[in-house]
Amino acid sequence: MRRFLAQLRQRNVFKVGLVYLVAGWVAMQIADVMFPALGLPDWSLTLVAALLIIGFPIALVMAWALELTPDGLKLDKRASPAPEPVSPPEEEPPAAAPADKPKSIAVLPFLDLSPGKDNEHFVDGLTEELLNSLAQIRGLKVSSRSSSFALKGKDIDIPSVANKLGVVHVLEGSVRKAGDRVRITAQLIHAETDSHLWSETYDRELDDIFAIQRDIATQIVDALSLTIGPQGLEDATTRDPRAYDYYLRGRGYVIYTGSRNTKNGIRMFTKAVESDPLFVRAWSDLAWSYAILALYHGGGREAVAEAERASQQAVVLGPERAETHATRGLALVAADRFEEATASFEQAIRIDPGLAKTYSYYGRALFHQGLKERAAEMFGKAAEADPEHYEYPALASQIWLECGDTERGMAAARRVVANAERHLQDYPDNPRPLYLGAAALMNLGEKDKAYEWAERALELAPTDGPTRYNLACVYALAGDKDKALECLENSITSRSWMENDPELASLRGDPRFQAILDGLE
Repeated sequence: MRRFLAQLRQRNVFKVGLVYLVAGWVAMQIADVMFPALGLPDWSLTLVAALLIIGFPIALVMAWALELTPDGLKLDKRASPAPEPVSPPEEEPPAAAPADKPKSIAVLPFLDLSPGKDNEHFVDGLTEELLNSLAQIRGLKVSSRSSSFALKGKDIDIPSVANKLGVVHVLEGSVRKAGDRVRITAQLIHAETDSHLWSETYDRELDDIFAIQRDIATQIVDALSLTIGPQGLEDATTRDPRAYDYYLRGRGYVIYTGSRNTKNGIRMFTKAVESDPLFVRAWSDLAWSYAILALYHGGGREAVAEAERASQQAVVLGPERAETHATRGLALVAADRFEEATASFEQAIRIDPGLAKTYSYYGRALFHQGLKERAAEMFGKAAEADPEHYEYPALASQIWLECGDTERGMAAARRVVANAERHLQDYPDNPRPLYLGAAALMNLGEKDKAYEWAERALELAPTDGPTRYNLACVYALAGDKDKALECLENSITSRSWMENDPELASLRGDPRFQAILDGLE
C-alpha cells in the first residue's frame, strides 16, 4: 500500500483529483446561478452534475496513464507498483529483496531543449554538478563523469545504459533555458523495470538553480533510502546566478581537452569571478586552466602569472578545500617552484586522500624534476583513484618500463589500450586516447595498430601541439627518427618534460633534437 500511495503521488493523481473537485464545485456554483437566468430546464443542472461525477474517475485514470512533458502529454511508461515480495517456504532461504542490491547510479548528460539550442555548455556543466553532488551521498556508487558523458547524444534505452555502466539506477533529464528563466526536468529510473522512482519539473528563475540542484539530490536520497554524508552536498561556493551561469559554461568547455576548449574555459571562469569575486570554485578552475595553458599549450609567462594569481585567491577563499591546494600546486609547477608545489599537494592529500587529480598533478611535478620513480608512484595512485582513466596509467607505464619494472609497465600499457578503446567507442574524434594508446600499443609490440592509431590522431588534429608531441613519442619508440623529429619541430611542451621523457630516448644525441630543445623555455 505504501508503494501504491507513492506511485499516486509521483504521478500527481492526488493533485489532479483535488483540482478536479475544486473546479467541479466552481462549475456547479456557476451553473446554479446562470442556468435559471438563461431559461434552461431544471434537468440541465442534473446533467452537469452527472457529467462531473462520470468525469472524475476518468480524470484520475488519465493522470495515472499520461505524463506531462515539455513536448506535451505522453503515455507514462512507468510500471505499476511492484507487489510486496512473498516469502518462500521456511525450508528455503529467502531470496534477496531488490532493496538489498547495491545502490548505484549513472547521470546521463541532460538534453539542451533551449529554443536556440545554444546552452549546451551550460547544460553539460549542470550535469557535472549534479554528478558531483551525488558523489557525496553515503552508500551510493556513482558512475564516473567520463563514462556518463561518453553516452552523450546516444540513442540507447535505459536498461542498456545501466548494463553498459554497471548501475541499478539512471538519472536523466532536460534543460530549457531562455534568458533568466530555466526549466529543468529530471527523472530517476530503476533500470531493471524501466520504471520511474521519482520525477519532477522545475520552472524557475535562474537564481533558483542552487535550490533545484540540492532538491534533486535530496529527492534521490529519499527515493533510494540513503543518507547524505557528514560533509553534506557539494557547495557551489556562490549565490550569484550570473556567476554560476558562466561557471557552468566554463566547466562545459574544459570537460573536453585541447587548447581551444581551455581558452574558452578561461574566458568563462574569468567572467564568473568578475561577477562574484568570492567564487572559490571558479578561481580554482581558472587557476587550473591557466596552468595547463602555460605548461602544455605555449601560454608563456603571462599564463604562469595568471595561474599564480588565481590559485592564490582560491586558497585564500577556500583553504579547507583539497582542489584549491591541488590547483595551487599545479600553478607553482608552471612557475618551476617545485618545493612550494610539493607542500600544496601534500596539504591537498591530507584534506582528501581520494582526489585523483592531486596525485596526477603531483606526479607531473616530480616528472618535471626528473624524479621519475616517485612520479610513477603518484600516477599509479591517480589510476587507482580513477580506474577508468586512460591518461594516468599511460604516464605511469612509460616510467615503469624505463626503470625496468616490465610487469607493471606492460600491465599499465594494457590498461591504457583497454580504457582508450572504451573511450573511443563513444568519442572517435578525440585524438588524445588515440596517441596515448598508440604509444602503449608500441610498447606492447603491436606496431601496425599503433601506426594506425597515430595516423588517425594526426588526421584529426594535424596542427595541435600536444598531438604532434605525443606522436613524436610514438615514432621515436618505433625508431623512426625523421618522422619523430618532424612532429616534434612543430609541437609545444615544456623543456623539462621533454628532457625527462623516456619515450624520446632514441632521439637524444641527434643535433636536430638538441636544437628543438634549446628553443624551449
